[in-house]
Amino acid sequence: MICSATFVLAGLCFTVFCFNQGVRNHRVYSWVVAFVIVELEIFSMYVLAARTWVPDLLAFFFFCTLLMMVALVVGCHLSFSMDLTRYIAPLFILSFVLAMMSTYFLLAHLFLPKLMPYAYLTFELGLTFVMTSMIMLHAQTINGDRYIQMRLKDFILAALLVFHEFLLTYALTFYWQIHYSYFTSADFFWMSTSTPNTRGTTPEYPEYGDYDKNTSDDDWSPKNETDYDWLLDNWDTIAAESLIR
Repeated sequence: MICSATFVLAGLCFTVFCFNQGVRNHRVYSWVVAFVIVELEIFSMYVLAARTWVPDLLAFFFFCTLLMMVALVVGCHLSFSMDLTRYIAPLFILSFVLAMMSTYFLLAHLFLPKLMPYAYLTFELGLTFVMTSMIMLHAQTINGDRYIQMRLKDFILAALLVFHEFLLTYALTFYWQIHYSYFTSADFFWMSTSTPNTRGTTPEYPEYGDYDKNTSDDDWSPKNETDYDWLLDNWDTIAAESLIR
């Protein structure tokens, strides 16, 4: 709940920052608002990062960073005949169509279990293509010498735009991190101490979804449990000795 609230608050602050030129041009307020936006966005990702493993977290972060760097380099070095700033309207229409198709496959992923995980893969690829094209477009506007270009004073806005595009691309990978853990071996114990199952505490019935929902004890299979035999202890003797002391 807190992470969702911080995400909404970050979105509102980013909207104000984009449309309020006075805040963007202020020497102090621009940096303060940008710092608050970035910190709120990072904090809102904790609810996803807490459900994954460190190897997958770092591996997908590396892949998304590499994809963003490639998109930035390609966008900056495209020829003037491929100036994306001249084709913003067709690019917007293409992005809208891909977003609409991605939404359909997301709903299919939720209500048609036989399509899992292929429907989500289609949804992710569609939005990733949209974000990649936006990164290339913003790379050209930031680099300048194009039909449309940003002012030098808007460098913080440019950084925030690229940051949000990267964050959305990275957030889409948490489905694979949480459900499949491709880069985490079975012997990974960094987040667990005395547990026979390295996947941590997981619900036996995945359809219940979120861990925050309180369900009956019979519907959950606690995996993060110790193998210590508590019945071997003589609790009456221990309690009596503690009273004597």
